[in-house]
Amino acid sequence: MLLFKIFLLIAFTVWLVAMISAYQYGRIGRQLLQYDKKRTEEDVELPPLSVIIAAHNQAPALRRHLPSILNQDYDRFEVIVIDMASTDETKDVLERLEMQNAHLRHTCTPASARDISVERLALTLGFRAALHNWVVITRPDCEIASPRWLQGIGKTITNPHNNAQSAHLKEPDMILGSAQYDEQRSTWFDYQIGFYRLWNTICHTHHILDGHSAISADSCNLAFRKSYFMESGGFSVAQNLETGAVELLVNHTSTPTNTALMLMPLSMVIQDRIGSSRLWKQERVFYAETERYQRNTKLYRLKQALRMLIPWSVILFLVLPLLICMVLTVSSNATDETQVYMYIFISILCVLLLIYIPTKLVCLHTTTHALGCRNYYLSYLVLELLLPFQVFSTGFTHRFSSHNEFRKKFI
Repeated sequence: MLLFKIFLLIAFTVWLVAMISAYQYGRIGRQLLQYDKKRTEEDVELPPLSVIIAAHNQAPALRRHLPSILNQDYDRFEVIVIDMASTDETKDVLERLEMQNAHLRHTCTPASARDISVERLALTLGFRAALHNWVVITRPDCEIASPRWLQGIGKTITNPHNNAQSAHLKEPDMILGSAQYDEQRSTWFDYQIGFYRLWNTICHTHHILDGHSAISADSCNLAFRKSYFMESGGFSVAQNLETGAVELLVNHTSTPTNTALMLMPLSMVIQDRIGSSRLWKQERVFYAETERYQRNTKLYRLKQALRMLIPWSVILFLVLPLLICMVLTVSSNATDETQVYMYIFISILCVLLLIYIPTKLVCLHTTTHALGCRNYYLSYLVLELLLPFQVFSTGFTHRFSSHNEFRKKFI
């Protein structure tokens, strides 16, 4: 039957594209395992580092997480906290910790600032106050997964090719690390926010490994060369945006030859989970505003869209036809020849799905294990299908929001 042969050809083509996409899920994990075998521990002096954190009314988070930074196993480093006019106990917490730690000092933003968002001003003050040429940026609600976090950054600076990197990389001006949400809880919402962040991390990382400049960065975990920050104009892009300072800094200064990746589990940062789906959507909507000012995004957005559509293509051309054929085979009075074609078609679709699903599961597990993230098991099948709806919901809300909502608010 010609119709069966045509549809089978379409189904096989979709399956082939889906298999390539599934195999790509394991790319990061495979590269990290490959570099683990080649990695050499050279006895080189690691550069001194300045860690800067901008905080506003986050005294409990600083009290809980700042010790994990202050207790890093690293010879030369400092920690600078910039207080963005907090009205809670932030100042008292910092002063008490300063008495116990010589590494720590703090400053604050002036209340008279008018032409720049407070976050950008705070981080700029942090860069200017830094004593060392490499500045590490993180957030007050982040716990450092390992006391060797700064060692991972220092080793990536001195020998970036000891990690999974783009072949175009020469001397790094920025080091992009990864972060995940606190995974102590396992509700469906935790799986959603964790997978959404992981999926974006995979997309960003693949784009860099393909030889392109970075589109964005995780503001919880990156290092930037201070001299390059000053030369490139710092946070000069969209200065009055309330958020997105770090993302736009990386987007507008990254090149294929100056951006290094830091993906080892010891360099992972754990951020406090988002409190509710409303706050999570608000965060995504604010990032959608940031995307309006990003450059070099056309190819990246196209690849993102294709990745989101592939799972739905599998549903449309493999799963749905399989279910329809099974129903027709049981209920119809088709001829024997048609029944034979139906059985062949069902068998082929079953085989294709039985290859595709475990392959994708194994590849995703390879990457989550290498990064030290949660394993999503078969829940990824549903989580992937939800991605287009989450992106559409974010875009729809952003489209009908007032742009003044995303601009600087005085604190």
